[in-house]
Amino acid sequence: MKKFLGSLFIFLLLPWFYAESQSVEDLRNERESLLKEISNTSLLIEEKKESRLDNLRELNLIEREVSTRERLIENFREEIEQLDRQIEINQMLVNDLESDIINLKEEYSRLIRDSYQRKEDLNYLMFLFSAEDFSKGYLRYRLFKEYSRYRQKQGELLVQNQNKVAALLREIQQQKSEKEEVLSSIENEVHRLTLNKKRKSRLIQRLMTEQQWLQKSLKEKEKAAAQLENKIRELIAAQKKENINAAESGEFADRMGKLNWPVTNGLIVNEFGEHRHPVLKNVTIKNNGIDIRVTGSSDVYCVHNGQVSTVVAIPGLNKAVIVRHGKYLTVYGNLVDVFVSKGDIVSAGQKIGQIYRDNSEMKEILHFEIWEENNKLDPEQWLIR
Repeated sequence: MKKFLGSLFIFLLLPWFYAESQSVEDLRNERESLLKEISNTSLLIEEKKESRLDNLRELNLIEREVSTRERLIENFREEIEQLDRQIEINQMLVNDLESDIINLKEEYSRLIRDSYQRKEDLNYLMFLFSAEDFSKGYLRYRLFKEYSRYRQKQGELLVQNQNKVAALLREIQQQKSEKEEVLSSIENEVHRLTLNKKRKSRLIQRLMTEQQWLQKSLKEKEKAAAQLENKIRELIAAQKKENINAAESGEFADRMGKLNWPVTNGLIVNEFGEHRHPVLKNVTIKNNGIDIRVTGSSDVYCVHNGQVSTVVAIPGLNKAVIVRHGKYLTVYGNLVDVFVSKGDIVSAGQKIGQIYRDNSEMKEILHFEIWEENNKLDPEQWLIR
């Protein structure tokens, strides 16, 4: 009974074990994405800096790299936890199998001894032919055969369990090696994170002398954001008088986490929502979307099929294209060249404009927003990683 309960416990753990294995694979896929982002950010950080504007851009990039490295370290730590669980379960399986092997060896030894004693005490043919009639003789024959098969099966089961133990021990060793590699990676990332934070601190100290300029720049950005928000709310109010396409809304909603990026290669340098200003004390920055710094082509693409609601000029954000997808809106700000007009039907992946690239705080940055009626959504949650 005890042996049965132990085997049942292991059996019940197996689905969880394989789910954990999949989770490790998910963590490694996420890590690839984080490492790519860090690599691209590092390249931009190393570009030549000549002005306070360059320093502010570098600070935004450093902040992003710091947060990405922190997520990467957490990713490594989660993988260690998963590997520890897998090692623990594998060791439990080994212990259970080794217990079975001990029992099988004892049983097999008993069978061998019993067979040997029977061979000494009774001749097989004499035992068969001494039966009272043919049917009883055949029954004795069947008993011998079943006994022989059982003995063979026990021997095979013993070998199978020994092979399973060997395979599990190899897997445990591999998992321990992987764990050592992850621990080493954490040490390296913690060192790089420390260097990033020191560099960030130096930049903040450098920009502390530019507080008046920073406050002016922040007010200009807030004014541009407010104008864009007002325009979006006007469109939403006007749309309420019309019929919303439920099918289009559902289709867009199904794309959460799967939308293609509006640029071919870019980094999020300012996240969605409210967060503190990197330099100005007691000042909060509010972002209705995300700011994406492009690292290659300045072309901007529509993220999903829809219809252009408007193209509007916003001081500080150049031109903005607003595309409707049922009850959802996607907003593409800081464009200089626009290739679509109000009322145009656009498809996913269609080029709709180019990002402003002259020297300013918004150089090479796409401001991107997603709205669901009057609710602002975090675009990072919608874009494919």
